[in-house]
Amino acid sequence: MRPTRRGFAVLAVAVAALLVSARFGQPGLTAVAGPLFVGVFAAAVQVRWSGAPTVERGRLRRGFPGETKPVEFHVDGSGIATVTDRLSEGLSGETTVTRSLPATVTYRVTYTDRGEQQAGPVEATVTDALGLVAERYTIESRTNVLVYPPVYRLGGTDAFARTFTPENEDRQSFDRLREYVSGDSLRDVHWKSSAKREDLLVKEFTDSRSDRTLLVAAEAREGHADEMAAAAATIAMAALESGLAVELAVPNGAVEQGYGDTHRTRLLELLARADAGRTDRADDADVVVTANGDGVTVSVNGRRQSFADVTASRDNPIAGEVNG
Repeated sequence: MRPTRRGFAVLAVAVAALLVSARFGQPGLTAVAGPLFVGVFAAAVQVRWSGAPTVERGRLRRGFPGETKPVEFHVDGSGIATVTDRLSEGLSGETTVTRSLPATVTYRVTYTDRGEQQAGPVEATVTDALGLVAERYTIESRTNVLVYPPVYRLGGTDAFARTFTPENEDRQSFDRLREYVSGDSLRDVHWKSSAKREDLLVKEFTDSRSDRTLLVAAEAREGHADEMAAAAATIAMAALESGLAVELAVPNGAVEQGYGDTHRTRLLELLARADAGRTDRADDADVVVTANGDGVTVSVNGRRQSFADVTASRDNPIAGEVNG
């Protein structure tokens, strides 16, 4: 506990009054100094009597970098307090407010980095009603939040099948011939049969991609885990949207194949915590993501290309469109 600047000013006036009174024989100044000392003493008693505030807070919702979420917690106590909610490096927001206690504190926090992030502890500086004395408390109230990696949109509606599915599996096996419909690819026209019918006939192929598991393996040099996680998340989410069962392996963990929203969340959770390093699944993987000082590359059946070349835009993640 210590006087505030205002408290020091009051004490300085009181001491000066006593000195002048003693030096020049002005007893009236003593009457001025006395109430000032009493006021500071009473302020100290009030602050000490108030005791340490307590904090009750709710949980933060998970999200993606760039998203903003509301934070709310209740501070119970008495007096006037300046409250600051400490944030980890992956979170940002204006977290300092001054309230008369008890009070509910609300602010908005922006997620800036993937991984395990934390809000708290809470620092509260309690003062008396006149602002003469202050006591600072650190309240161990914390909440953790998991921030997923960003997810980007691939270039074009068929970009996933075109880029990440091997051609021999993209066009599985011949099914039947049918009449040409505007928009069909000319490469699918069966010219021999069309000549006999004098109408264009196109070949249809069975598509069994929905019964196929896609194993994505992701590796990164030290310091490039974030880029690895973003690329792997983009590919995994696109594969799920394409109806594939996705299996994921990263240096510090793996998720078995699966579908649906629950599986999507499990993939994002693993990628939120993924570390740099190597995985022993790269040789068996359908898609290998590699991140290092030269950038992020994606390898599919020996075909290697830059991750930047297969995304529509790296400036506008589609994280908000992905259910986490």
